[in-house]
Amino acid sequence: DASLEAVEAILNILIEISRLDTGRLEPDITSFPLADIFERLKVEFAPLAREKAELELRVVATRAWVCTDRRLLRRVLQNLLANAIKYTPRGKVLLGVRRHGSELTIEICDTGPGIPKSKRAVIFKEFERLEETAASVRGLGLGLSIVERIGKVLGHQVDLRSVPSKGSIFSVRLPRAAPGVVESAPVSVPAGRIAGLTVLCIDNERSVLDGMRVMLSGWGCKVMTAQNAAEAVDRLQPGHAPPDIILADYHLDSGTGLDAVAAVRAAKRSHTPVIVISADHTPEVQREIRKHGHAFLRKPLKAAALRALMHQLTAQRPVAAE
Repeated sequence: DASLEAVEAILNILIEISRLDTGRLEPDITSFPLADIFERLKVEFAPLAREKAELELRVVATRAWVCTDRRLLRRVLQNLLANAIKYTPRGKVLLGVRRHGSELTIEICDTGPGIPKSKRAVIFKEFERLEETAASVRGLGLGLSIVERIGKVLGHQVDLRSVPSKGSIFSVRLPRAAPGVVESAPVSVPAGRIAGLTVLCIDNERSVLDGMRVMLSGWGCKVMTAQNAAEAVDRLQPGHAPPDIILADYHLDSGTGLDAVAAVRAAKRSHTPVIVISADHTPEVQREIRKHGHAFLRKPLKAAALRALMHQLTAQRPVAAE
């Protein structure tokens, strides 16, 4: 299964590169607050950073608005953050913004091994990786190639500053936009089946819970959060219906997400649908989750996959009158 997934991932990336090169990818330029993307990136990448005990991921809050393609910008930042976390064994990875008149620069800074000056052009080519890290870190050498191509499609300058043994700063310069009214992003599933859901999120990291609240609230959900089984049970109000769905991290500080889910279900005597989310992709963990009848999603979490699975698991619930 893992081999097939790897081949599928390579094919999808190559197709995307082809679309970028042939001009078949049309940008959808809108104005929006950067905070939307930053919060979702924090939710997506915080678990990966936590896997490295000596690495801190810091996302600096911003009120800036930008004018660009939301989906393509997020893809650029996903690739840059993924690389920064992957190649930085300890220290810090930081995502932040600097303003420059009518423009701003989004920067991803890391305290990784750095990139020699002679290799800084090479790393943006397909399947090119640094010899110093290729043996110890898995990868395809395609992420930065896509970053550069998207930058050209959008007309955004992508720069790199690096000091070997000290770290690197990748930056993307793009136009600022005047703050305005946030428009609801289109969704790929019927909004009525997501909006109005009561969702219980269980994760031992407060920052992850905060990010999940922002994302799910943006979909119209009512969100409750808990860091462990005891907190989860405490969130359930006597006489009120159980949550419509539970999203639980597998690894908690005390016990597992499965334990917390069992406690909630027992307290409410319900069979609330459950999605267990984990960065642990081992067959043993997946079998354990499915043995309990729960759905499983991998970290880093993809918003579209979560939304679609939530819709699938709650599609039979009664829809509130509008």
